[in-house]
Amino acid sequence: MFVTKRDGSTQPRDINKIHKLTEWATQGLDVSQSELEMNANLLFFDGMKTSMIHDSITQAAAGLNNIEAQDWTFVAARLVLLKLYKEAWNDIDYPHLRTYLVAGVANSKLDTRLVNLFDLNRLNDAIAPERDRQFTYIGIQTLADRYLIRDQQKRTIELPQHFFMRVAMGLSVLEEKPTERAIEFYNVLSHHEFINSTPTLFNSGTLHAQLASCFLNSVADTITNDEGTHRFASIYGTIEECAILSKYAGGLGTDWHRLRGMGGYIKGTDGTSSGIVPYLKVFNDTAVAVNQGGKRAGSFAAYIEPHHPDAFAFIDLKKESGDDRQRAHDIFPAFWMNDLFMQRKEEKGVWSFFCPHTYPELHELYGEAFEARYTELETAGKYVEQVSAMDMWKKILGALFETGHPWITFKDECNRRNPQQHVGVVHSSNLCTEITLNTSDDETAVCNIGSVNMAVMKSTEHMKRVIRTAMRMLDNVIDINFYGSDRAKASNLRHRPVGLGMMGYTEWLVKNGIDWESQEHLEAADKLMEEFSYAAIDASADLAIERGAYATFPGSLWSKGILPIDTAKPAAVALTSHQPDVAKWQALRNKVMATGMRNSNTMAIAPTATISNIVGTTPTIEPIFLREVVKKNLSGSFIVTDPSLRYGRPELCKEAFEVDAMWLLKAAGVRQKWPDQAQSTNIFVKANVKGKDLDVIYTTAWQLGLKTTYYLRGQSASAKTAEVGPKVEIQAPVEEEPVNNLCSLDNPNCESCQ
Repeated sequence: MFVTKRDGSTQPRDINKIHKLTEWATQGLDVSQSELEMNANLLFFDGMKTSMIHDSITQAAAGLNNIEAQDWTFVAARLVLLKLYKEAWNDIDYPHLRTYLVAGVANSKLDTRLVNLFDLNRLNDAIAPERDRQFTYIGIQTLADRYLIRDQQKRTIELPQHFFMRVAMGLSVLEEKPTERAIEFYNVLSHHEFINSTPTLFNSGTLHAQLASCFLNSVADTITNDEGTHRFASIYGTIEECAILSKYAGGLGTDWHRLRGMGGYIKGTDGTSSGIVPYLKVFNDTAVAVNQGGKRAGSFAAYIEPHHPDAFAFIDLKKESGDDRQRAHDIFPAFWMNDLFMQRKEEKGVWSFFCPHTYPELHELYGEAFEARYTELETAGKYVEQVSAMDMWKKILGALFETGHPWITFKDECNRRNPQQHVGVVHSSNLCTEITLNTSDDETAVCNIGSVNMAVMKSTEHMKRVIRTAMRMLDNVIDINFYGSDRAKASNLRHRPVGLGMMGYTEWLVKNGIDWESQEHLEAADKLMEEFSYAAIDASADLAIERGAYATFPGSLWSKGILPIDTAKPAAVALTSHQPDVAKWQALRNKVMATGMRNSNTMAIAPTATISNIVGTTPTIEPIFLREVVKKNLSGSFIVTDPSLRYGRPELCKEAFEVDAMWLLKAAGVRQKWPDQAQSTNIFVKANVKGKDLDVIYTTAWQLGLKTTYYLRGQSASAKTAEVGPKVEIQAPVEEEPVNNLCSLDNPNCESCQ
């Protein structure tokens, strides 16, 4: 058999070269070198280009991966790595760090401080190329396709360990000892112990350091801003701000409740309002138009409260049927549900709608104060319309089941447990429902997120050390970050919130022999989250000692010694027998009150679909989606096995639709006791789910104190193919939301969060 060289000439295929390559790729792994060569041989053909031989061997290795032989993923990963090494620097060894950085600066990709500020010899000595062998095939392919820096000719110039070092250096540029901190940050990243969110991975150390993931803002009920207010404090002003933030890859959660409903009186024109939907369509089209450099449509979520007069039109926004002028197919509607509505639907009572322009105070109140004012206005007959609360609830659940929207999130729980309630109100969550921060006409909330990989934590002390470093990295983002909006910058520097989350949760359970559907799981989750929360708060308090407390600390719940666990809902506390260490937590309360906190918020559990792929673990706090998934790229099909299967306990590796939804909610309730923000919680239901089942699920979520929920994901026997990244697809035997399935487990294409 002959092969074609780059110059067009031909030569006999060199079996020895192939044998040497396969020997290197399979060394030390539980696979057969001869099986790889035999399967690769089936892909060879006479006259094939020499460059295709390597790709064919890689395809053969990836195609052999399955539950019984999971090491093939590492064989394929090694082959991808070798190709990267040769394409980037025509060598199998890493070049000196300086060589890469100078090339990055020369190609206008990297910040010159990376060359001038650090001891590059020390950093180069800290780089450990052998850590590349931790990558799975899908992990290194994801990194190569999306994250590694290329020169102006689109040639990759960044190798994986240089990538981790570049991110670490970018987060160290303002440190007093930048070289030492860069090494510290590099080690947690390269060991896959903690990973920042995608915007940070993309942009840290580059010329445009937009590192934040999530933004929340609020729309004022005017076409243009009133005199003396911020220029973004209007309908089109906020849409402009969303466009700017989306341009730089931010995901948006926008509070639209203050817009008056259809038919509402407009004094300035002596006319009536066209309602919220026409403006949401502009919002929708902005998300599509500002497509982040051609990468993808923007990611906008819209929130309103259930007493808005246009609530029924809002419910129908994502439906495929009906008047398309009343639809917004590309945004993600969510209800900011209050306790009173949930109580009314339970009691089968009446629900009243009020004009938000006439009674704006309802939007700023929560809990008992909201209920008191609402019932006062209701008794006085000030409502626009009344309906059966249960009828409205049924319509919400019907649309949710049909379209995956509107998401259901809980206003009162978010505000009741908000450590910053002394300086504002939480009016919405974000795109992925894990962020719960105050917004106003003057402040757009920003959150910088990252996740600890629980699957590689060896002990509680190990986790605490990683969290301490991670909190420092996240705090650094606040000062380094580029802000497209001045009210986002002002808010972030004033309150300094961060969102430390976790991934590899299910792998951690399986590794420790714990069944998802067990009381043992709930007890273990409680203990884990206690230590996680303690470490995050303690780290922020220590940063406050070093750097100073955030500006609005005085008056916060923190300043009063009220920590997140102190406000946990009794129904969630009752789920376990675990008792927190009273003395330890009292000591932490005293420390926080005495020294302050560096960050107004510390924890938020985001989806992590993309970054968990990079480090080869299970996403966020989700159960396994599928044990085996068939994916496709330009080279062909290959199987990706769930990482939890590597522990030899297949009975514990339950797929999401095999886990009863009540166990998902109980686990979420236990976890929610500890973070000061929320968690991105998908709800998985079987194909035969009924409306009354959904009623029980979402009512239970509310009763257990979940702050938010995310997608409702329904099972189906039909197959679906969904894009999961550049040139990659996945085929899964489930039916998902029909459009823009962001951050989902089988379609990790959302890079706004993680």
